[in-house]
This record gives sequence, structure tokens and C-alpha cells, in this order.
Amino acid sequence: MAEKLFFSQEIINSWTDDQRVKFENDTLSITTGKGKQEYKLAQAYRVVKVSAGSPDPHNLVNTIHTGEELKAMGADIYMNSGILGETAYDLEPGYVATKAEDEKSIEELLMEYLAKTLI
Repeated sequence: MAEKLFFSQEIINSWTDDQRVKFENDTLSITTGKGKQEYKLAQAYRVVKVSAGSPDPHNLVNTIHTGEELKAMGADIYMNSGILGETAYDLEPGYVATKAEDEKSIEELLMEYLAKTLI
């Protein structure tokens, strides 16, 4: 099973200021001293909260889904909002990265990157 990790649009934007991180054609490339790792990204959303503060009948708050998964559930998405049935949700746009199991974990690669850029 592939490992998944959510990257918010805000994080992607801040990382691309560094020349070692590039985001093009739905691919996130991170270059470290040990080489370059690439991750295919799919548009996704983190469900932040129910917009009106009402109960969450679909148990979506604090979950991450691709746009395709939300549409398959019957959700309508517009910018930072989604509606499923009668319930409106606030969404955080971003991407889900997947990698093969034999590659270095996304967390390991990001820790290496952050250690080198913050020290």
C-alpha cells in the first residue's frame, strides 16, 4: 500500500521559493545532498470544519480526500468550501503525495531537507 501525505497549497507555495524544491506538472521534486526524490501529487482537500458549526453527519472533519473522492461521495466543491447533502464544510486546498514503498519516506526526506535549510 502506498504512503500518503497532505501538503497544503500554502506549504507548496513557501517551499517553491527554495530552488531545491520544485512543483511542476503535478510533480513535487525535492533535491538533497543524496539526490532527488519526486512525488506525484493529486489535488486534495483537508476538511477543516462544518461551516455553520453544526454536527458533522458525514464524519469528514479532520480527514483528507482527493477532489475525485469528494465528488464520488456527491460533494460539490467551490474554492475553499464543499457541500455534501445539506452540510457545508470549510476546506483547506492542497495536494496528496504518494510514493512507492521502496522509496525513502516522505517524512524522512522532508526532515533531511528541513535540517539542511534551517541549520
